[in-house]
Amino acid sequence: MLIIGVPKETKDQENRVALTPRSVSSLAMSGSKVVVETQAGAKSGFSDDEYSAAGATIVGSAAELYARAQLIVKVKEIQVSKGEHLHIKPQHIIFGFNHFESSNELTDAAVRSRATFISFEKVVDENGQTPLLMPMSRIAGAMSGIWAGFFHNYAFRHDKSIRLKTGADEIKSKFIEGFEHIMNARIDSNLRRMLSLQDKTAVIFGGGSVGETAARVCSALGAKIIIVEKREVRRRYLQEINLPRCSVIAAADPDLLRSAHVIIGSTYDKEKAGRMIDEKTLKEISETRKKIIIDVAVDQGGNFPYVNPAGKHSPSSTGTILNPAQVDYFGNIFIRVPNIPSIVSRYASTALSAMITEYVSDIAHNAPRPELAKAIGIKDGKILDEAIVKAHG
Repeated sequence: MLIIGVPKETKDQENRVALTPRSVSSLAMSGSKVVVETQAGAKSGFSDDEYSAAGATIVGSAAELYARAQLIVKVKEIQVSKGEHLHIKPQHIIFGFNHFESSNELTDAAVRSRATFISFEKVVDENGQTPLLMPMSRIAGAMSGIWAGFFHNYAFRHDKSIRLKTGADEIKSKFIEGFEHIMNARIDSNLRRMLSLQDKTAVIFGGGSVGETAARVCSALGAKIIIVEKREVRRRYLQEINLPRCSVIAAADPDLLRSAHVIIGSTYDKEKAGRMIDEKTLKEISETRKKIIIDVAVDQGGNFPYVNPAGKHSPSSTGTILNPAQVDYFGNIFIRVPNIPSIVSRYASTALSAMITEYVSDIAHNAPRPELAKAIGIKDGKILDEAIVKAHG
């Protein structure tokens, strides 16, 4: 049986933890041994004492954790710039959001380690769904809708930067505190008024978990919704849920995009994200109306090009959960944040942990699980996932 290790996340402003004390307790009761790095859950509101009470062993450093555990369960990809890859040995199994398609450096480090990497985002169930990605996708979708309303009402462009109006911090606290209700599109009337998108047009590329949830929240805020979804089966489903003032189409033309106030990109299909709008089109549609553009697929390369205020194409320039918005060259408010769910870290950690616990147990006990075998992207120095090969040529 493999010892399970839960490290403290090292990615900047990543506040989640992969396993909560409740999940650790469940694993411990099934006979698993769990090691947790000190303060791993602190940013999500879970203390070392809670993990100890759940049956975990607390260790003082990442080096000790990797030395003691074989199955490393973490949220975000290994941070090569911070030397996290130096802890990884061939005996390790890394189970987390690996996002190899987004980085050559990350992929090279994983190959050199000769460890086994199983990606949350590549676990596909018998219905073709991605169950470990889905809860984070829904959170990202809800936050996209909230950010659309927030930046529409509380932000303004000042030269080449974004400034927030008085009261913005109070509104931010309100939507974080009420996030569980927002996830179900139950937004109280006061918050709905403050984040109003009444009669504004929101175009959402992708009608999966992200796009559907974003549409529900934007709709609750009063927006007119247009979902661009290429899959016919998914289009039928989205039409059947009958959101108010919502159209579902297979493709968007420039005239539609010119009229949009908000554009959200959420298309990603287990490979590198495809471009929904090129730079020329973005320039043209921005001349008619400046947009709020939210690119949820930035982890996988992004749906839209980001051109910085100096006119340089900057695919690696991202915002953070503290300062998510940037101005682009065309005067749009651009939001491209790699770890959106971290803004509601306790809620997100609880949702993720609940979904992965059974898989973690099966890996630790070496129980056969075909969907996990298919989610192995890199093993023993070899890339097994064609999507990673394709992404890096």
